[in-house]
Amino acid sequence: MNELLRSDLASADPVAAGEDARLHDLVRRMTVDTREASIAGTLTRAPWWKRRRTMIPLGIAGAIALTGAAVMIPLGIAVNGTPVEMDVEIPILYTTDTGVDVSCRYGIYFGDPATRSAADERLAEFAQNHDWTGIGQRVYEEAIANPFAPGPNDVWETDTQELRDRHSFNLAIGGVLYGEIPAELRAEGQQVGGTMDCTGQLR
Repeated sequence: MNELLRSDLASADPVAAGEDARLHDLVRRMTVDTREASIAGTLTRAPWWKRRRTMIPLGIAGAIALTGAAVMIPLGIAVNGTPVEMDVEIPILYTTDTGVDVSCRYGIYFGDPATRSAADERLAEFAQNHDWTGIGQRVYEEAIANPFAPGPNDVWETDTQELRDRHSFNLAIGGVLYGEIPAELRAEGQQVGGTMDCTGQLR
């Protein structure tokens, strides 16, 4: 992602205009751009996190798809080279304005497994016990209400409605999910990792 696009994304962040700088920082670091990064040749993007985090390939998914088995593959990432289980997998369920029912998941891991803190554990406990009912519809409505559009100086090799929708969805999911975290559980510079199997479908 070039600096102009990074600036444009930052200005499009609905949380950035708020007064809670810690929440803004958390949302900024957790804005999920997995799907855009996986679209070859579309956009040059920087890593999500301050520290390097790598997705774990889920090659088993292909074998399960071939056998027709109804198995839910757990979401997972590697944090600084260490594979981790998500602290929580949040169901993202919503219905688009065109009547399409969408079901996907968003997984969160707090901290670094090598230096996991008490604050990280408190965040994990909150996320595991929080009632996430209706969060998916709220994410969808936020994405529809605040559509992303690249600026005139942004470098795009292709520009489609699908890509714009995915950017809108990623910005929305970061803001809405992390807006649920109470202020007393947030800490300056806290590390947060996340991944999802959502495609950002809005139509």
